[in-house]
Amino acid sequence: MSRLSLSQRRSRRLWWLAPAAAAPLIAAGCSAGSSSSTGSSGGSTNHSAGSSAPVSARSTGQGKVLVDSAGHALYSPAGETTTHLMCDSAACTAIWPVATASGTVPSTVPGASGTLGTLHRSDGKTQLTYNGHPLYRFSADQGAGSVTGDGTKDSFGGTKLTWHVIRLSGKPASSPSSQNGGGYNY
Repeated sequence: MSRLSLSQRRSRRLWWLAPAAAAPLIAAGCSAGSSSSTGSSGGSTNHSAGSSAPVSARSTGQGKVLVDSAGHALYSPAGETTTHLMCDSAACTAIWPVATASGTVPSTVPGASGTLGTLHRSDGKTQLTYNGHPLYRFSADQGAGSVTGDGTKDSFGGTKLTWHVIRLSGKPASSPSSQNGGGYNY
């Protein structure tokens, strides 16, 4: 039997992530019903308070971070903005699901000084943003309060990404990429 390279071992270890990440997206698509969205692709909008916040601050082992309504840590890749989406492939969003919004999104986050907003993606999803940075979850995080994707390096179709949890206070882990096995190529 031949010895597998590090990237082959990672690929084999993570083969289940794509279908596991896709299942909730498919379920959400099936239950979405008919809804309409307004706005143009790529634009960022902020809304005044009107409904409960889809994002809040939570204390974790890595400091105070932004989490979605289910308590999952939120991330953004370095260099990505509302006008320059870098995680735009199906492979990327299977591992890093888009943090979506529905209805009115308040512009403030309790416990945070930044601004919450949205952008309309070309796939029709309304994505949450924080200070102009699109927000994502990490499919390998194990539930509410889990922060395992901070510092992860990925490459999707040649686009290299370094992911960071949206940290409101506290210090980054001393060696984040060693926690989760380092980077991945897809």
